[in-house]
Amino acid sequence: MEQSLRHSVRTENDTCQGKANLSNPLAKAKKLSHSSQSVQPTGDLQNKMTVTISIGSGKGGTGKTMIIANLAVLLAKTGKKVCLVDLDLGGADVHMLFGLFEPKRTLTDFLNKEVQSINEVAHTLYSYNGLQIVPGTGYTLQTSNITYQEKHRLLRGLKDIDADVLLIDIGAGTSYHALDFFMHSDIQICATLPDPTAIMDLYNFLQLATIRKVLGGFLSRSDVANALKNHNFTSLQEVFELAEKTREGAKEKGRQALKYFHPLLIINRDSRNGLVNKTKLRKMVTKYLGIDIPELGEIPEDNNINKALKSFMPICELYPSSPASQALAAIAEKTDKLVELFTHYNNPT
Repeated sequence: MEQSLRHSVRTENDTCQGKANLSNPLAKAKKLSHSSQSVQPTGDLQNKMTVTISIGSGKGGTGKTMIIANLAVLLAKTGKKVCLVDLDLGGADVHMLFGLFEPKRTLTDFLNKEVQSINEVAHTLYSYNGLQIVPGTGYTLQTSNITYQEKHRLLRGLKDIDADVLLIDIGAGTSYHALDFFMHSDIQICATLPDPTAIMDLYNFLQLATIRKVLGGFLSRSDVANALKNHNFTSLQEVFELAEKTREGAKEKGRQALKYFHPLLIINRDSRNGLVNKTKLRKMVTKYLGIDIPELGEIPEDNNINKALKSFMPICELYPSSPASQALAAIAEKTDKLVELFTHYNNPT
């Protein structure tokens, strides 16, 4: 596997070949929506009109918060009711990208039961087409390391948010909280950078996410779950082998848990000198993890991003004609179409 990761590094000569073979994730979604395997929500919000989108990454510094903040602004412009929730425990800062330095209410108030509903800590930004922001928590040791019960109360609370689109910014890394927040959505997005270390971290994030999802596919009190729960798995194959050894057919059930798990890939700060062969990366993920990672888009290196961050404004608003803004607009357009597909699935009438 490490050899395959090394082979995902490319030279400038094969960059153009990699781009020529990129697939459109929206085309795949449309194909699924018209086939017997129609698009299936993977989160816990299947019975609501709200479509939930999470973004995660294997390491910090990939620009995921910048990406999700701009997507929120662009989706709000379509007329949809959009809410952006910051679940980056210990590193919550999405509110600062909108110049909201000292929010009166945050998720800390909800976790401390000072308010009963997450809606009470939402801030409406009327200058951004009514976009709602729920500032995060984690400025103390307790709120940075919430309990299992607090996590599930928080996830239940998300269901009460009145929105067409709910965007969730996940903390970087592979903690249980990060993986569970990432999975608690209909559409998952992964952000990475075009360098070998970021790709290694992305693969590790996806591997642990698939393991977490497969383990969650077995009933907590089943014989398979009992056999799996005390093992420290290092690969998805190990999970499948032990599950099948415990009960015949368990491996196939585990694979079914991943049937509709296809995180969308965004490569940030991409350039002609980028070191990622996306075709090889996708083949490696398919081979070892059994999932596909359709590409949602690429965001080019753009100095205007840092200027926008220092101005505490989304780049799509401050520099709408910049290369990064144009790329984000294309990503938002694809995302909006995916949201429409999920909405149609939930309410076909």
